[in-house]
Amino acid sequence: MAHRPTREQQAALAQALTRQSFKVVAYAGAGKTTTLQQISEAIHSDNPRARGLYVAFNKAIATEARARFGQHVDCRTFHSLAYRFVPREITAKLSLPKPTPSMTAKAFRLQRITLRKVQGGKRTAVDITAAQQAAMVGEALANFCSTHSAYPAPRHITLPDWIMPADADELRTQLYPVLELSWQQAIDPDHQGGINHDIYLKLWALSKPRIPAEFVLFDEAQDADPLMLGVLMNQSDTQVIYVGDAHQQIYEWRGAVSAMQRLPLPEARLTKSFRFGSQIAGLANTLLTELGETHPLRGAEHEDQVQHTGGLYSKNAILCRTNASALARLFKGVKDGSKVALQADTQRLLGFAEASEKLRAGKRVTNLPELRLFGSWGEIQEYAEYHPKSELSGMIRLVDEHGHAALKKVLAKAVTTDKADYVISTAHKAKGLEWDSVELDDDYLFEVTDKGEPKISSEELRLLYVASTRAKKTLGIQGVLPLIKALEKKQLGKTLPSRSVLDPKSAQDAENS
Repeated sequence: MAHRPTREQQAALAQALTRQSFKVVAYAGAGKTTTLQQISEAIHSDNPRARGLYVAFNKAIATEARARFGQHVDCRTFHSLAYRFVPREITAKLSLPKPTPSMTAKAFRLQRITLRKVQGGKRTAVDITAAQQAAMVGEALANFCSTHSAYPAPRHITLPDWIMPADADELRTQLYPVLELSWQQAIDPDHQGGINHDIYLKLWALSKPRIPAEFVLFDEAQDADPLMLGVLMNQSDTQVIYVGDAHQQIYEWRGAVSAMQRLPLPEARLTKSFRFGSQIAGLANTLLTELGETHPLRGAEHEDQVQHTGGLYSKNAILCRTNASALARLFKGVKDGSKVALQADTQRLLGFAEASEKLRAGKRVTNLPELRLFGSWGEIQEYAEYHPKSELSGMIRLVDEHGHAALKKVLAKAVTTDKADYVISTAHKAKGLEWDSVELDDDYLFEVTDKGEPKISSEELRLLYVASTRAKKTLGIQGVLPLIKALEKKQLGKTLPSRSVLDPKSAQDAENS
């Protein structure tokens, strides 16, 4: 039985019927998918001939959406949309063998070079092999494909900030012709090198495509990169409805551009969460206030709780900031005899274990960017000393403590979620999911000064907001309690309702949508 739209959903429906593009700002658990369904049905009722397109980031979400939307809405990923319109001789290259860094280095006659690096105030030299340079070119090509740029440029070649600026500029100058030719070969149907899916997506975007639909529903729009955003903004004759939450934008590191804030469009808001009650909403509002938000998140009319004294006795999920912390928690869980599911970048963790084995044996690594410029395990340990809070340092400590073989062994002991006592996940992997009881790990990056002042980046606040709002009934915050106390003290007197999570008598939400 369909639920009657709330006032906020009714406002979004009215905006949709203007046939103008707009954005729907939907907080965590605020029913955005239901609202999108309502919008698609309202447009269809108003114009039965109108065809819609729902666009998602991954195939699983698009497939799930097909069961929820009417036949007048086509549900696709950006890649599947592009695949339909790119020449077959280009997409056929997906099945060809992709050149390895060593093959690319040989083809372009790259030579080993020596660069200067500065770390901890000490200047040393680092050798960059030909294969490592070729791998940098591959990453630069991927960077270019996620942008709205029409042609590759030296700026797409990213290098560690500890390389001397003059040397970095010189290396970019040397590698740019290789990047340029790599792109030309990738889009040449006669060249026999394999490609990945981002190549044909970029080629499609450069063709200035017209999307065959009267309206587009773009889900999770806050995670859009410049390429996707550019395609949609060029649809001048098509209504585009961008749906997302700017405060859940946690993919800056892979090119997301805060589309929900940048788009100069009318907006509707979904501010009431149906996932949790006023206590978890209060914690979320503490984080949102620090992010500059002036519209409060409102909780549902059911009981929930925020626990800040000790860990949860019964937890469905532990949410960590990094893969390294998730792996450390897995070690502890397995040692305690628990059956634990791990939702992290498992392939990357396995790759790190294997790469650490190679480095300890004196071999170079080309497949992991974070290890590529190190010539030995000793150099990596030195890096960890100067960057103790980085995820890479966390992984280095795990290898030193347990050994690479133990890392692979414990990863093999992780079970599937249906057989687990509880789940350990990174906050990134948890996005879009929910559990009854969630515990936050203590690895989130923040400081509280001697004067009690909180110091935390906007990116970290957004990650904590995503992690905190995965809970439906109980949220354990012992790991971030000093931050929450400092933020509440700083925000004392501000007017966002239901903000205190430390006071059990915090104000309940008075507005009923």
